[in-house]
Amino acid sequence: MKKKRTLLGGAGIIMLATLGAKVLGALYRIPLTNMLGAEGMGVYQSVYPVYALILSVSGGAVPMAISVLVASYTATGDPRKGVRLTLGALAAMLTTGALLTAALMLSGGFVARLQGAPEAAFGYLAIAPSIFFVSGIAVLKGYFQGKNNMYPTALSQITESLGKLIFGLLLAWLLIPKGVELAVAGALAGVSVGEGATFAVLCVRLIVKEKTELKLPPLNEAKRLYREIIAISLPIGLGGMIFPLAQFLDSFTVVNILSLSMAKELATAEYGLLSAPVNTLINLPVSLALGVGIAVAPHLAGSRVVRDIDSIRLKLSTSLKAAVALGVPFTAVFLAAPAEILGAIYPSLSAGEIATAAGLLRIGALNVVFLTVMQISVSVLQGLGCTSMPIKNLLVAGAVKVIAGIALLFVTGIEGVMWANLASYVIGAALNMASVFNLTGKNALILQKGGVSCALGAIILVPTALASAFGLNGWAVLGLAAVSGIIYLAALVALPVFTRKELASLPMGAKLVKINAKFNTHRGG
Repeated sequence: MKKKRTLLGGAGIIMLATLGAKVLGALYRIPLTNMLGAEGMGVYQSVYPVYALILSVSGGAVPMAISVLVASYTATGDPRKGVRLTLGALAAMLTTGALLTAALMLSGGFVARLQGAPEAAFGYLAIAPSIFFVSGIAVLKGYFQGKNNMYPTALSQITESLGKLIFGLLLAWLLIPKGVELAVAGALAGVSVGEGATFAVLCVRLIVKEKTELKLPPLNEAKRLYREIIAISLPIGLGGMIFPLAQFLDSFTVVNILSLSMAKELATAEYGLLSAPVNTLINLPVSLALGVGIAVAPHLAGSRVVRDIDSIRLKLSTSLKAAVALGVPFTAVFLAAPAEILGAIYPSLSAGEIATAAGLLRIGALNVVFLTVMQISVSVLQGLGCTSMPIKNLLVAGAVKVIAGIALLFVTGIEGVMWANLASYVIGAALNMASVFNLTGKNALILQKGGVSCALGAIILVPTALASAFGLNGWAVLGLAAVSGIIYLAALVALPVFTRKELASLPMGAKLVKINAKFNTHRGG
């Protein structure tokens, strides 16, 4: 009998793969940062916001839209319709991806000059081919996610990271003697190689494992299916573009505004510190929590089409508790010892750079929980079919980020960007949660159990802060934080934060349920 795919089980697969990909990413980013330096990473990061914005146009909404539709078709007993939809969407998205690849190759030099970073021109040429591959990857991920099969998505994360690690570092190392701008281009070429390998792997999976025939649907059916995709993906895409667009504006404004009061090289270096080491650390827990968002949307879509409100509320509660529980430990560690963490991971940074980055990371620590809740609640709303609500909420949050960010850059320097981010994430999370509760009914239990997770963060915060105060070196502080994190996870299992059904769906679920039962003898499932 085929094992039922559970929400936390699927999320767990994505999170484990994400963690593995982040480890590979650290093996890529840390030596790359040490190789290129802060200024080189500033050039590297000038390319990424533009790249991310284009990806949000070419396929950012497609996985979610296709996963929701495939889940809906499966729930109503028509899974073959999902296959036809996927193949038609694949043809359309690859065509779009090819056009956007050509456009970026032709305009990259102009964009780089507008950014005040002409050194990034070769980087745009190197990363442009990945847009074609990502357009196809988006469709295939959406299909598998809609079937509640998270293994292909997990596999894709690993292959993407391996491509960057092997080819990106190798090319950067070979080209660094010829100058930083060519080394940056080599590192970005590794992204294209990784995405190409991932697309090939997913195509093989679709053809061989799923025994899918490569046959496009008839034209009339294709038009109808495209309209269904557009109806869902257009609002999701618009919402998904808001923060990449805000980061795109950062790539123009931050260095140019900071250059009014300091040397351009120093301004570029500070932007490099913000966008590379600091944001890399902040994005780690957010990426892990997004595994929950990827898993919850098709589950909610299936429950919605059969009108199972109890199932919707249960999945909503599970996903939000998981998001908060994941974000809290990272917030605690980043608050307690930012300088020690950065010094251990990025030894090539100077004392001044460490001090600047530590100040940014301490502010960014407060972003983590709010950003994870904001992102998960977007996925929840999309899974419930309310694709327009997040747009309004994220537009308000994005406007706060842009306006406050520009204003605070003149007042507090580079830290102003982080304070603006915090304000926008708090507002975005609050607006999204209000929309969720309006749809499903208020659930004080979610807030209560999320509060328990936040309180348990003291298990990590206090000993890590004490270790920092007593002057232990960075790796010792990280080791103590890891031990404290294990105790935190044990407390989550022992205390009544998650139900026994939720615990049972995790790896080693039976053992976790037994542990929970010992500490909660009067509690039901």
